[in-house]
Amino acid sequence: MAILLEPATPETEDGRRPAPPFQRAPVSPMKTLLSQFCESFDAIVRPLLEPLDGASRALLEGSPELPGREIRAELLEVRHQTDVLVQKVAEQQAYVLIFGPLKSGKSTLMNALASTYVSEVSSLPAYPCMVYLSHAEERQFDVTRYNGQKERFTDPSALYTHIGRAHGELAERIRSAEERGETFEPAEHFPAAIRKVDVRIPAGDLDESGAVLVDTPGLYSRMKFGYDQMTREFRDAASCAVFIVKSDNLFLEQVFEEFEELLGLFNRIFLVVNLDTSKRDLSPSGTLIPSLEQEDPLRIIEAFENLAMSAPLKEALDDGRLQIYPVDLLQAASARLQAGNSSGPGRSAPRGEANFDAFLGDLTGYLNSTDYLVAFLGDSLRRAESLMADTMRLLDHSSVTELRVRVEELESDRQDTQHRRHAAQRLLDYDWRAAFSGLESKLAPAIRARTEQICADTERRLDRAVDAWFSNDSSLQALMDEQLLPTMRSFQVEVGLFIRKALDEEVLSGSAGILLPSDVSADMYATEVDLSSIGQEALGRVGTTIQHRDIPTPLHSSMLPVRRTFWDWCLFRSLDKIRGRLLGEANHPALRIPVEIKARRLGNEARDVIRRELDTFKSRFLPETILAIHSQVIGQYGLAAAGGLGTALRERDGVLETHINDVVAQLMEHRKVLAHIMSLWTRTESARAALHGLTAEYGNTEPMRLIEPAMATKPMRPAPIHSGPLGTQPLTDIDSTPPPMKRPMEHTRSSEDRASNAPLSSDELD
Repeated sequence: MAILLEPATPETEDGRRPAPPFQRAPVSPMKTLLSQFCESFDAIVRPLLEPLDGASRALLEGSPELPGREIRAELLEVRHQTDVLVQKVAEQQAYVLIFGPLKSGKSTLMNALASTYVSEVSSLPAYPCMVYLSHAEERQFDVTRYNGQKERFTDPSALYTHIGRAHGELAERIRSAEERGETFEPAEHFPAAIRKVDVRIPAGDLDESGAVLVDTPGLYSRMKFGYDQMTREFRDAASCAVFIVKSDNLFLEQVFEEFEELLGLFNRIFLVVNLDTSKRDLSPSGTLIPSLEQEDPLRIIEAFENLAMSAPLKEALDDGRLQIYPVDLLQAASARLQAGNSSGPGRSAPRGEANFDAFLGDLTGYLNSTDYLVAFLGDSLRRAESLMADTMRLLDHSSVTELRVRVEELESDRQDTQHRRHAAQRLLDYDWRAAFSGLESKLAPAIRARTEQICADTERRLDRAVDAWFSNDSSLQALMDEQLLPTMRSFQVEVGLFIRKALDEEVLSGSAGILLPSDVSADMYATEVDLSSIGQEALGRVGTTIQHRDIPTPLHSSMLPVRRTFWDWCLFRSLDKIRGRLLGEANHPALRIPVEIKARRLGNEARDVIRRELDTFKSRFLPETILAIHSQVIGQYGLAAAGGLGTALRERDGVLETHINDVVAQLMEHRKVLAHIMSLWTRTESARAALHGLTAEYGNTEPMRLIEPAMATKPMRPAPIHSGPLGTQPLTDIDSTPPPMKRPMEHTRSSEDRASNAPLSSDELD
């Protein structure tokens, strides 16, 4: 919309001015100061859309536990409103908001203003979203959702079906929120809800005017958030508004309760009282006569002003910010559509009715006035400042601080876990069998000292058994089976029990029985693997039962010297035969031998031989048994402990790998969001400084100068970012945690100014 002054339209013969075309005067190709302002404004504010979109999308796609998600709904709102503001200033658009209760005639007015039947607006379900109507050469319909996603339709019936289905989904989400006792917020509870619909159709009058008609959600609907969105979106938006109310509802207080809240949002409000001039009243005679709406609608307006108008409305009316027009919108729309784009007079108006032509003339006149120029300029600057202040406020939210702290915690966790995993991998490569094999030599001195006593006791028991054998009638086999072998087995058991006891004491001392180098001990501590528990578990797997080896026969009958009898000499019996007759079979000498026979036939010579053979046997068997049991017990424990430790370390490495992967995934997500936030912070800070310069440059400009030709200058832009948390580094390349956020520079306004968020006064712009 090029905002230019327009000459007054001459009156026709009947005293009325013809309907002015809803258009602008021809635009000079020479650049004006206003267009120069728009270029500079665009260069400052438009670059914020990218970081706003990036931060919003990163927060929206983040996991539920991600800090900072508390601001995503508001950040999406700021992003959307910034986009609307940029588009408005870049195209110099005039937004004409049309609002009022349901079924008050909003769609009819849009048809009349566009001089085109906008079926896409009239047929849409009562979905609580904004509908933006503007000109385009071909019909197209863009649906924008709260999460920023967009869909384009070219078929009106497909759009209607889509919105009808979306209306049902929205109603279900609202009911669910109400059942939970929550106030429904679409950006939080249903981000896929439709935020606005852009309807672009061939509409000549809208093309000429550059205006965008905005059909707002009907007031007093259950889906109240659509109205709240309107009040947020068009605050300081340099928009004028048209409020429509049917004449039947004009005196209802409820109609104007929320309307009064809108008075502060707009520089000019046009109140259209929608008449039904076809209505008839019953006369005393029973005939139907024209109603007051047809005969004298101004009396209805006068009664409203005198009897029902509230103080705020009266004040706005007296100030000239509010104007009232009684219009039969259905008749006006019919006449406009029939006349096409003709600028000739409309239908004849009944007496006292301010017809649609007068309303359209005043609306067009305001949009082409210097008042609107001032409002457009000042409101654009104030709106940009307000949105940037909102952005900085959101980026200073406690959840963003929590996000930074969480990034630091995750980075520390990642480094610690990586350190512990490296320790686990070093331990997996360590030779644990060699470490546990050293336990044998470690326990050897204590075992040797104790087994010497056991060996001595065993030798004495064996000697006593031999002496006892010569004092009884038992066989040589009985000596071995009942005395010598049980003593040897007892020796094995006693040695095994002692070695196991020594091992238990060493293992239960807390180090699994081994002494580790300091670096290995440090790795064990880092991996949090309990070596003592593994040692105890290994002892349990080894058990207390020791597998003893078979005891060889300590004595053989062939070793014993035997004295021959007389008959042995006479019969030339061999020693083997003599031994067999005296002792029994060579491999089983089980014949009982009386004591006197032992003394006569064996004597001390045999006793000495037996003792000598036993000494030889003991000197070999006892140390071999000790060594075998020692190696068996310690070896089994070492294998079990090394195996258990390897299993524990592999499990621990797997746990650490899973944890570090999870931490890295979280860290990447958190860093990505924080990087977007820091980029947005830096660029908003720079843009605010440039915006303040733009405000200083244009704040004192005379309104009429805005439409004069301007010297060609480069548009003002934010200062380039040479350094800072991100610089020009792509977001995808950021690996390190960004440095702490810095407060905005003092020259970007004081904290009190930012907190007050006060709009610029008209004096600041004149």
